[in-house]
Parts: sequence; structure tokens; C-alpha cells
Amino acid sequence: EDYGFVSPGLFIPESEKTGAIHQIGDYVFDAVCGFMAGDVYKSLGMEYIEINLSVAQCIEYDLVEKIKKVIDKHKIKPNQINLEITETAVDYDPTITDTNVSSLSELGFTFSLDDYGTGYSNIRRVVSLPIDIVKIDKSLVDEMDNPLMWKVITNTVTMLKNMNKKILVEGVEDKRTLDRFTELGCDYIQGFYFSKPLPEKEFSEFIKRENSIN
Repeated sequence: EDYGFVSPGLFIPESEKTGAIHQIGDYVFDAVCGFMAGDVYKSLGMEYIEINLSVAQCIEYDLVEKIKKVIDKHKIKPNQINLEITETAVDYDPTITDTNVSSLSELGFTFSLDDYGTGYSNIRRVVSLPIDIVKIDKSLVDEMDNPLMWKVITNTVTMLKNMNKKILVEGVEDKRTLDRFTELGCDYIQGFYFSKPLPEKEFSEFIKRENSIN
């Protein structure tokens, strides 16, 4: 209330530096599960919700136990949640991250790899971890009119499809971009073309309106 809108690009790195990201991550996970347990969410007909895990959360030794405790409290099934991790998290401490991701996958959670194309893009990690969805970063999308970058994008999509990964394109802001990536055969499209991030109440109204739910 004192500062108005604060960009995640500002507060997330600062929260990671101070350690507050652990409290934020715990709060977000509990709040989303609480929302999913309510009647409004159940009326929306959604299959699952994606929840981001920060780099700091991915390397918590008790991450699996904490997540299990929250979903048990709210009576949420693991297959109702897709957890998003970043390339940075995968490379930061691969041993702990691999263990946490594998354990959560065995429980029934699915995973997205966020920001693909912004880091090292370690293909071995994409192959070895139980990643269901790979999210093509907006920085690549913004360069789609560059012929060389478009070759990189199309080859990346082909490779990921051959690996049986689903592909989500981030940062789509106009119909021309939507059409190009739809024609490319990408599975999901995300961006301001559809909606900016919304608070819970407005989000529910948006889903009901777009899906013609009474």
C-alpha cells in the first residue's frame, strides 16, 4: 500500500538476497491451494494451476515435506498442480534440485521448465528431469523476426516435440505473434494478448467469461 505496484523483477531478486523468498514462496503455495479448495475454483472447470518455485525453494531440503503438508491440509491432489522451475534453479544446485523434482514427480506433480533460452539450456537436464512443459522465454519471442533466431526457435520446437515435451510460448502480445507460434504447433500460448496478471476475483471472472461459464 505504501509503494503501489512493485515489479517482480525487482522484489524477487531482493527477496532471494534477504531470504524472504522462502516466506513468500510458502505463502503463495498455501494461498493458491486454499483458493483451489474453494467453491469458486471448482466452478471454473480448470484441470490444474501452475505455481512457481524459486531457486531458493528448489534447494530446500524439506521442500517435499512442506508441499505434502500443504496439499494434505487443503485436500488438493498432486496432479492438480504443475510446478514451474527455472533453468537457473536446475543449474544452481543440481543434486538437491534433482532429488526434490524427482520425489515430487513420483507423488504425481508435473513440472514446467520456465525461461527456456535465457540460461545455459542444459539439454541433459531437460532429458533427465521429469519435465512435462518447456516454456519458451519472451526474449526469444521478441526476436522472431530475425531470420536466424526464427531458425533457432523452429529447430528448438522440433527438438522438444521429438522429446515428447509440450511447449508453452511466453510473452505473446499481438495476434501476429499468436498466429506464428500457433502455426508452428506450440501447445500453449501465454501473454498480454489474452490478459495481464489478475487478482483472484478478477481472474475467476475472466475465466468464467472467456469459457462462457454461468
